[in-house]
Order: sequence, then C-alpha cells, then structure tokens
Amino acid sequence: MNDLPEYLKPPPPRGDLTAEEARATGEMLMALSNEDFERIKDGKRPWLLDWRGHSGRGIASVDYAALRATNPELQALRRRYAGLTGGTPPVWAPGYVTPEDLLYFRGDNCYVWQFQANNTPEKHALTYSYLKTIDTLRLLDILTEDGDYGVFTFPTADTDQDGNKRFVSRDLLDSVCELLFLERTLQISRQPGLKVLDIGAGYGRLAYRAVTALSNIDTYFCIDAIPESTFISSYYLSRKGAERTRVVALDDQQDLVPGTIKLAVNIHGFSECAVEAVAYWVSRCAELKIEYLFIVPNFNEEGEIAVLLDDGTDINPLLAQHGYHLCHAEPKYGNPEVQKYGVSPAWYYLFRAAETSDS
Repeated sequence: MNDLPEYLKPPPPRGDLTAEEARATGEMLMALSNEDFERIKDGKRPWLLDWRGHSGRGIASVDYAALRATNPELQALRRRYAGLTGGTPPVWAPGYVTPEDLLYFRGDNCYVWQFQANNTPEKHALTYSYLKTIDTLRLLDILTEDGDYGVFTFPTADTDQDGNKRFVSRDLLDSVCELLFLERTLQISRQPGLKVLDIGAGYGRLAYRAVTALSNIDTYFCIDAIPESTFISSYYLSRKGAERTRVVALDDQQDLVPGTIKLAVNIHGFSECAVEAVAYWVSRCAELKIEYLFIVPNFNEEGEIAVLLDDGTDINPLLAQHGYHLCHAEPKYGNPEVQKYGVSPAWYYLFRAAETSDS
C-alpha cells in the first residue's frame, strides 16, 4: 500500500468515515487501474470525440407524439408562467430547453450534466463503489437504471437481483447520495406520512427515486418556475407510475397546505436563479411552515463557508431573514478522495426554521 500514489491510498478514518469504511474505500480505489485513475486525475476525455447530447435510446412511439414543443399543454403552461413571481432565472431563458431536450430530457443537457461536467465512466465506477460502502438503506438494490429518455448509463461489475448486469447513471448515483444524506440527518425513512416539496424539481428525478425507495412518503410535491419542467415532470412521473408524487403548477399552489410539509429540497436550482427568485421560494417555505430546507448549490471552492449563487451571491443572510439557519453541512462524499474524483462533487446544506429549532 505504501508504494501507491497518494491519490490511490485510502484516507485515514475521519468524522463519519469508520475504519471499516476507510478500508473498503481503499480496496475500491485499488480496484481501478492506474490508467483509469490517471484519466480521472488528469481530466482526459477521449470518449467525448463522439459525444452527443443524449444516448439516443429509451424513447417509445407515444413519447414522440407527446414530448414536442407544439404540445398544447406545454404551450398553455408557457403562457400561464410568463411574468409570474419567481419566474425564469437568468440561466433558464426562453429556448434554453431545446426541442431535442424535451424528448431526451434525461440526456446530457440543462437538467443533469453528465459528460459536460467531465463525469467519466471511471468516475461513475468510483462513485458507485463508494456508495456501496455507505448504503444503509440498500438503495442500490432497490433503485434501477433502465436507460430511458436518452440518459447515459455505465456498467458496473455487479448484477441486479434478476442476474442482469447492473448499470448506473448520474441520475441514479446523485439520487442515492442525496437520500442517504437525508437519512443520516433526518432519518427520513422512519417518518410516517412524510410530505416533501421539491423546488426546481426538473424532470422529477429525485421525486421518482424517493417514492420508489421510501414507502413512508405520503406525497412528494414537485414545483418549478420553468414551464417545460412542469410539463416534462408531469409526463415522466405519470409514465413511471409514481402515484405518490404530485406536480404543482407555479400559478396554482392550492395543494401546498401550510404546516403539512416537513422538508423542502432544492438541488442545483437556486444557484442558477436571480436572488429575487430565491427570495420568493424561501419566503414560500416560511409561509408553508416547512421545517427543513435541503440545498445543494453548484460546486464552489468555498465549501461549508457559504451557499453561493452562480453570480457569487451568498444567500445565507436571505435564508436567515426568513428564519432558516444552517444546522448541518458536509461534502457530498464523506471520503476526501471520492470528493475530489467522484461524479460531480458538491456540498450539502441542511437548514432548519428557527421557530422549530428552538422548540
């Protein structure tokens, strides 16, 4: 082990990483070839020579008919959302979601960056192996990746419960990581009748994964200021049979009842908003008396020091203004090597409403 390069050596036990987890992670890192790890370390991307925005797979005939820019339902949503409070952030200008993105919405596009974020096949293998060592809910056995709607998938060395080769995607790995964080901090699997609000829910990625994995969730609400997202998530979650999800239109939020929702999440959404839009959403959380707010900003070097928008604005003061104070922060990956070389490193922040944290 002493002859290994520094970046291949297992990290010492620290914080939430036990000695056993450190040993398992060391074995995982050694299982990757030096050539694979050098690719990760140096950021080489030869597979991008043939890169397209999606895999070209996983589309049924009914999808071609529905997922088009001329769909009357989508056109109506665009008219309804125009000019509403909390509307289109700077990044998500009209036309940002292309007609091809509508059809292949799980591809490498504005919803979930895949190859664009230099997420190599080796990084997926590393991240998957790491998550296996901390998967207390056995999410990697429960959740599967079927490769639909253009998502890029990567094979693992494992097989699923039916004996088929197990594939993963950034969608799957991120969802597992986020749900495990919420289990560690809030024990979400043990809260009966749990209601969750996903702000900036995109195509419904985490909503589908959460209700598939956790039978105790009563309702998982999805809301988004982008009309294309409302349209796509409604379609996707219906097609997947995710019955305990509910897509809420920006201009019709009657289903959101104050005092009934325990947790709100925002994954890589606030970062791309104007601060005025963030203020709207945080104020809505306060109005709805939501106790916890889980935020994942786009990655920045500040770490736990600040929750930053893409323009550099620190939103901690805004959150505090509405009664939300940081109660926990940690890197996406508890292992420092995986945090450096894994799929899309980030920081996780959990805020709690002041009136509940003091009670």
